[in-house]
Amino acid sequence: MLGYLDALIAALSVRDGAEVDRLLAHPLGRLLPLEVREEAGTFQSGARDALAAPLRAMQLRHQTAELLRDAAVADRPEVLPDASRVAVPPTVRSRRATRPQQMELPLSA
Repeated sequence: MLGYLDALIAALSVRDGAEVDRLLAHPLGRLLPLEVREEAGTFQSGARDALAAPLRAMQLRHQTAELLRDAAVADRPEVLPDASRVAVPPTVRSRRATRPQQMELPLSA
């Protein structure tokens, strides 16, 4: 489903009407919420600004990814602590939250 949504978002972003039609005709297209299908229609008809982004489709993709991630965590078997292990208190470094690395992008003039 994520691959399908990625393809739909890419087609909507470049305003590729033929590809959007093909993707909406796909069986997964029937599972899309009404607002995503309506958004795709407005992008196809050219009623949207050239700089507009397919936000409803992006929101659906994000929600789907979050649900799939949560389902994967819930499906993992719970590991019981081994009795032979001795509990070691965490170090200061391991208690500190890790900061995500900032992505560096080149600036264009």
